[in-house]
Amino acid sequence: MDDVITTLGLTKRYAKLAAVQDLHLRVGAGEIYAFLGLNGAGKTTTIRLLLGMIRPTAGQASIFGAPVRPDAVDLWSRVGYLVERPSAYPELTVRENLEVARRLRRVADPHAVDRVLQRLALAPYAENRAGTLSTGNAQRLGLAKAIFHEPRLLILDEPANGLDPAGVVEVRELLRELVRDRGVTVFMSSHILGEVARLATRIGIIHEGKLIEEVDAGELERRCRRWLVVDARDRRAARAALETAGFAV
Repeated sequence: MDDVITTLGLTKRYAKLAAVQDLHLRVGAGEIYAFLGLNGAGKTTTIRLLLGMIRPTAGQASIFGAPVRPDAVDLWSRVGYLVERPSAYPELTVRENLEVARRLRRVADPHAVDRVLQRLALAPYAENRAGTLSTGNAQRLGLAKAIFHEPRLLILDEPANGLDPAGVVEVRELLRELVRDRGVTVFMSSHILGEVARLATRIGIIHEGKLIEEVDAGELERRCRRWLVVDARDRRAARAALETAGFAV
């Protein structure tokens, strides 16, 4: 499996604060890699480093084998992204925002906007100004801008943020479809274990800027089984009684 994302010792410091520390990552083609951590763990900083939005203090990052640089035009034409809150021109309509993005991305097909409006269930809001959208629909617009030029890599910061349960399911199925049918690689961040467990093929757990563990989906499912903690005065006897009753102790 070819590596789409590689980082070696990637580090970002702000004065004495280490937002990301000595990060070593390898994300293969066709993976859905989830970066799981609490708010403030370093997820968004890592994504900004991967996109060349900020410079690392140390280490390096590569995408498709090329060093990450803000001016790497050919590289960014193959990448779609959504970072923190989705941005849009508030006085322009949803359709106009996507048309601007189409021209900036140099997508020649004029029907690309209509297709992505349908795909993200934004067609009913196409003529609404972006500034009037709900949080969930603003998130859909951000996702639409990320995918409509058919990138080979999607880097998404909390993609389910603000969506209702039905919208979360739609986005989950959309990402699975992109991976399954088009070979897209997805790198996404989340602080919600349940959502990651349903979607990701591999999970990296980050805490205080450090990657503390990586697990595949099967291992995560095994670890997420329900457990009951039982204590007793005579623990040996309690263990024997539970095992006799057929419980794994």
